[in-house]
Amino acid sequence: MRRISVFLAFAALLVVVAVGYTLKLRIDKARRAHLAPAPQIPVGYEAKSPNGWIWNKDDAQTGKPIVRMRADSAEATRDPSTVEIHGLALRLYNKAAGSYTYIQCGKAFFDEKSGLLKSDGQVDIVMNVPADKDAANKDEAAKRVRVTTTGVTYETKTGKATTEQAASFIFPKGDGRAIGADYDPNTRTLHLKSQVALDWVGEGPAENKMHIETSDLVYKEDEQKIYLSPSAKMQRQSTTIEAQHPVVTLEDGRLRQMIGDHAAGTDERDDRHTSYSADKMTALFDDDGNLVNIVGEANARVVSSQSGSQTTLTGDHADLRFAVSTKDVNGQPHSESDLHLVLADGHAVAESVPLPQPGVQLAETRILRSEHIELEMKPGGRDVQEIRTPSQAQLEFKPNRPDQSHRIVDCSRLRVQYGSGSYIDTLLAWNAATHTDKPASAASVKAAPGANGKPGDPHPPALTWSDQMTVKFKPGSNQVANIEQSGNFRYEEGVRKAWSQKAVLEQTINRITLNGSAHVLDDTGSAIADQIVMNQTSGDMDADGHVVSTHAPNKNQKPGTSMLDDTKAMDAQADHMQTREDNTKIFYRGHAVMWQGANRISAERIDIDRDAESLHATGNVVSELVDNKSTAGAPPVFTIVRAPELFYRDDTRLAHYVGGVKLTRDKMVVSAKEMFAYLTPQNGTNSNQSSLDHAFANGDVAINDSLPNGRTRTGTAEHCEYYTKENKVVLNGGEPQMVDSYKGITKGRQLTYYDNDGRLVVEGEKKQLAFTQMKKK
Repeated sequence: MRRISVFLAFAALLVVVAVGYTLKLRIDKARRAHLAPAPQIPVGYEAKSPNGWIWNKDDAQTGKPIVRMRADSAEATRDPSTVEIHGLALRLYNKAAGSYTYIQCGKAFFDEKSGLLKSDGQVDIVMNVPADKDAANKDEAAKRVRVTTTGVTYETKTGKATTEQAASFIFPKGDGRAIGADYDPNTRTLHLKSQVALDWVGEGPAENKMHIETSDLVYKEDEQKIYLSPSAKMQRQSTTIEAQHPVVTLEDGRLRQMIGDHAAGTDERDDRHTSYSADKMTALFDDDGNLVNIVGEANARVVSSQSGSQTTLTGDHADLRFAVSTKDVNGQPHSESDLHLVLADGHAVAESVPLPQPGVQLAETRILRSEHIELEMKPGGRDVQEIRTPSQAQLEFKPNRPDQSHRIVDCSRLRVQYGSGSYIDTLLAWNAATHTDKPASAASVKAAPGANGKPGDPHPPALTWSDQMTVKFKPGSNQVANIEQSGNFRYEEGVRKAWSQKAVLEQTINRITLNGSAHVLDDTGSAIADQIVMNQTSGDMDADGHVVSTHAPNKNQKPGTSMLDDTKAMDAQADHMQTREDNTKIFYRGHAVMWQGANRISAERIDIDRDAESLHATGNVVSELVDNKSTAGAPPVFTIVRAPELFYRDDTRLAHYVGGVKLTRDKMVVSAKEMFAYLTPQNGTNSNQSSLDHAFANGDVAINDSLPNGRTRTGTAEHCEYYTKENKVVLNGGEPQMVDSYKGITKGRQLTYYDNDGRLVVEGEKKQLAFTQMKKK
């Protein structure tokens, strides 16, 4: 693209030389005629000389040559004022006489009356020939600019030159052509009238030439500007620019700038197509004529298409910057202008639409909006390197498949980094807020009913906020793989809310992981942990590390059927917690504790099935139940049961302890291999009764009761029944006995002991008396 202005200057010079030199010739001839009148030549006769016609003109002060003219002959015509000149060869020197322009034509007519010099035949011009070189030498002429045209008319009075015929010019680095031209030396204006075509090869191979086409060209030498109308096309390699009424600015003979209205450009390279347009476009070039910058004003638009996607960037203003690189092509250095950076300002929008590809699922359409968007290309200009916004931005993911979510990201600034093939690798956003509408098939969280009692929106949007967000994409797909949000993360989806220091969404499996003081809250309860993992599709949740949870009462559970208090929220803590099946199954692991008010259950593991209304605890199980009855000023009465394992069912109100059980109630302790504890239903008739109604113990039963004044009673049997309402203990099975530290030992088939008044009822075996051994006082 080096010195693209040269071919325009060539077009001007071809007319300037063809006309200006004939003007000089005419003036010099007139001066010569004044000094030495030419001999009269009869009409029809041709005046010849063995050495040809020679006329020279030198500067009177410096003695430097101004004109050197040679002609084979001259012939008078029937018009007395017109002379026909044959074999004209003319040298017109520049002011310093260091170079000259060489003109040749076979025949020319000069009309002295009108002052017009015309040549209907071919006119050949060689420009800027060194004074010590001979332009008639073909090898020397090949190094210079050569112009060929016909039908030249020169006005000696005004100096204007005109041709309506085709003109062509050849120079060492290219060529050009046009139909019709005129040149005014007074205004130094060249006008090429139609079918203008210019080619500039530059330093590279011929296929890298710069080609310009237009219908009308005006070159104003003083302004160093070229006006093209009504439109023009410029093409080099794979790049084409078209514009209406473009203006080209030159500087020291080099192309510097082109400004056009309603301009559009394209770049075709392999499988990538780039186009750009604007109501007004300015193109800037470097010293070698390489395109380095395009600025679009009003309705600026850049479209880049390749096999996987099409990206469209629009704005009020667009600035395209090109990087110039030198490559070796067929052993020759070759300069290329590759798109490096696109800056869009004012209502800027970048939209990337995925294109169908075999074996690849269609990704979402991405729409980025901001007042300022920057798009950076990788070296070579083939693929996108990064898209960024230094100010407030919004990125929208529009679904192209029924199973995709519709997501909007608002942030203070954003960066999109690309991997190979212009596929997105990473998206970074700061002070990000997201709004996600899930597809009907994937939405699992339901909104609360509306104020009118009717069901609300079954698929509420998922909302998040964080200081920073990082989105990773699947390689070669433009599909989201996972989203990481850190710094004051918050989440809302219908009735569910969450917050933590960091969150990761794994898009493919729709799973969220919260880390650092993680909290989750919904209408079924809440959870706090070091880490919480939520499956967005199933609603399942895993919590790890210092877990604290609260579960709201089960609305579907019958009143008074819970082991704890079903009218109150249940609190729990553990090392690990899991919820499954819409929060109906809850699992606690490691130092698990559940409580409602004063009622507590602790174990290494607690499993709750709210649909089956069951509880299963294992490992150092301890249940603490406070009596419902209360006495003013009296301390509460607890029933504490310890065992390795506990099974509980709400439908039977039965807690089954196994593996060696120890029950402690007030001052009484019962131990056995297993125990069945029947809880008292909580209703209006027994609200002041014990939480434990009665209990059955089996296997190596031992009862220890501590009485005032150090008195103790110890009972043993294979089976024991304990009734809290009467505070009654029944021992039977095996060899029941009661040892009273004051009264001695009592044995019988069944012993019934009333703890309130100390009564002991003994029943012996049939035909066998009960045995009592009284202790001596």
